[in-house]
Amino acid sequence: MTGKRTTVPWWAAGRYPVRLAVLLAAAPAAISVIIGLLGERVGGDPLTWRLIAVLVVMIGALVIVGQGRAWQRTGAAGPSSWRREGLVVIPMLIALAPLVTGIDLPAASTLGILVAGYVATGVFEEIWHRGVIQDTLRSLGLRRAAVLGGAIFGLSHLTNIAFGQSVAVSLAQAVGAFCFGVGFSILRWRTNAIWLLVAVHAVGDLLFKITGLHGGLLWGFLIAHDTAMLLWGLWCLRGVRDSLPVAVSRSERRR
Repeated sequence: MTGKRTTVPWWAAGRYPVRLAVLLAAAPAAISVIIGLLGERVGGDPLTWRLIAVLVVMIGALVIVGQGRAWQRTGAAGPSSWRREGLVVIPMLIALAPLVTGIDLPAASTLGILVAGYVATGVFEEIWHRGVIQDTLRSLGLRRAAVLGGAIFGLSHLTNIAFGQSVAVSLAQAVGAFCFGVGFSILRWRTNAIWLLVAVHAVGDLLFKITGLHGGLLWGFLIAHDTAMLLWGLWCLRGVRDSLPVAVSRSERRR
């Protein structure tokens, strides 16, 4: 019996993967900046404009992956293609750590925007950065792809300046996102479980906003969170080959 033909999407066939990866990150970043600037001009709640921006880029990412028939290649095919799912347990515990400070819920309307926004952010950033962009960098090998993908992910967070966030905070966030991005890129290749990473990502981001974290304690948790994700990713590299074959489903591996 022959297996299913593997579809190679347009982003995986380029001769210059690093340049293409940068452009792939720049496109949604530019869209987000435009929406942020539009929000400043029109007025209204910046949180709502952030939600609009992330929903737009999330939908775009899902459409592009779907049109490229690249769910398998980007790690988003579902449980049938997951492997070593247990490696995600530690990251989920790290993401849940803010609960030790207690729950501090905002108003219902704000909570709704936060939940929708962080779920959309998790879907977009994992599908696009750990899915499409990592697939673009696949030919470089696991380690280089993870580091370069993490750097690109970190720089993409500078777009928050367009939504009124200070330059200093945005730079600090970019450094943290780099650490987080490297760790999650490694987990993406080890587990091929993008949707589990989406869940961890969304839960972690949301809990920073609805728990008792404020001021210095918040910054301490943020630094510890991103550092722990990086260290766990590096730990998961032990004894792993650098080559990155296209993942296949469990049923196909049994053939």
